[in-house]
Amino acid sequence: MDRAEIPAAGGNRRIDRIDKYANYKGLNDNRLTKECGIAVGTLGKARKEGKDASGRTCEAILSRFPELSRAWLMEGTGEMLADVSATDFPLFPLVEDMAAECGESGGVFDTNAFRNLPRLGVPGVPRDTEFFIRAQGYSMIDASRPELSIPPGSLVGLAKINGGVIRWGETYALATPDGIMIKRVFPTDSPDKVKCVSYNTVEYPEFIIDRSDVRDVARITCVIPVYVRG
Repeated sequence: MDRAEIPAAGGNRRIDRIDKYANYKGLNDNRLTKECGIAVGTLGKARKEGKDASGRTCEAILSRFPELSRAWLMEGTGEMLADVSATDFPLFPLVEDMAAECGESGGVFDTNAFRNLPRLGVPGVPRDTEFFIRAQGYSMIDASRPELSIPPGSLVGLAKINGGVIRWGETYALATPDGIMIKRVFPTDSPDKVKCVSYNTVEYPEFIIDRSDVRDVARITCVIPVYVRG
């Protein structure tokens, strides 16, 4: 099928456009959900009256099929296929304008604001990765176990935890009203507080934050160090 034969944006819902793209690719629901890691039955529920495909479902499809136009799928504008070169691996949203602060929290971060972000393609990234952030600061440098360190400039792959279990002592990205920070988390004597601990405990002491200030939690799926040579 050449570009002139690609159907124009038609339906009012994202699920309608998903169906058009799936038909273009020759994919049924079972194949599409497996390809994109979407829960079984998600697409069927989205087709019901008054329903639609969620942003998370669309992001999974866009990551798997980089040829699909984001503007077309999300907003119904433009053509179905984007003018990009296809890659052999998924593309992920990259939060570049607000880096993760590996020290004090700073800036503003909204983990749901993935629309229109630049896309990052890296081979070998775990399939459950949802987006990347860029770390800064030196609090997450572990001198005793360098392989666990998150040096400044690193690309940190994340997957949001939606009602999942948080394991105390593990490292997470915490989105707060002031920004996002990467820390190990521990319980406190108060159920309303969380202790945050850096790898570099010598220079960065632990501190306590209110649980109500933790708006989103994401687990780290991978860390890709980036070394810039002058």
